[in-house]
Amino acid sequence: MVWNEEGGVCTQKVITAIAVFAMVFAAGAILLDDSSDVDGASSVIKGEKNAVKVNGDLTYQIMFFESEEFETLGISYTADLKNSSGSRAGAVFPSSGNLSNGVETELTVTAPETAGRYVLTVTFTENKDDEDPVVTERTQTVTVLEPITLTAVLKNNSKVDFTDFAVYFYVDGGFVEDSKTLVSVVAGESETVSYEWVAENLSNGKHTFNVVAGDENIGDYKEVISGGEKEFYVGHYDYGLVNIFLAVFLVVLVVILIYLYRKPVKNYGKPKSRR
Repeated sequence: MVWNEEGGVCTQKVITAIAVFAMVFAAGAILLDDSSDVDGASSVIKGEKNAVKVNGDLTYQIMFFESEEFETLGISYTADLKNSSGSRAGAVFPSSGNLSNGVETELTVTAPETAGRYVLTVTFTENKDDEDPVVTERTQTVTVLEPITLTAVLKNNSKVDFTDFAVYFYVDGGFVEDSKTLVSVVAGESETVSYEWVAENLSNGKHTFNVVAGDENIGDYKEVISGGEKEFYVGHYDYGLVNIFLAVFLVVLVVILIYLYRKPVKNYGKPKSRR
């Protein structure tokens, strides 16, 4: 029992309340922690990225771990990719199999030809001793996107032919991961280089990109390849010319309407006495 400095008020109830609050908070934290094991078992899906172009491939690792020991233990899984209505879409390989306890297995997900959001569903089944099978399901959202094709014309300003010259793309000043592209350019000539960029959550409007020679190239490469900055649009195109055409069309339409309004009407159909 604890007393305050005045010696007459007991603060035991306050301490009890604080202790109860701490226990409730800790329990809540455990409930919110998705990584906590259930009955000694845990499962996981992980991958470096969750966005892919249509018909493209993604790689994931799955794992199931049972911390308790059993005389017999069997772990199997099934995996598929589903659309918003729950129907299968795309493909997963291998779509089923057996797992070793605590050992990662790689899955390859092939995206469908239609852009959208899909769900990778992996169902783990654990058979231990004579107990009933325990089924655990894990899901991962996969975003399938139409790629943005970035195209530039590069000129070799040197007197040397280049074969498999490495270039990289930058969009809005930022380096694009995995954009390495090899191009072969004859001295004094130009070559077109393209890269299909999968961009997630890219804002609508005007964007810029340019192509930069890679550091792995030998020689004074920075002055060898030139291409310049290019523009592209997301969500809409550049409406400058469209607006000009619309303005001209409206002016012509107004002139025609004024002409028709002021044009004299011939007196057809009047009686002969008034002709």
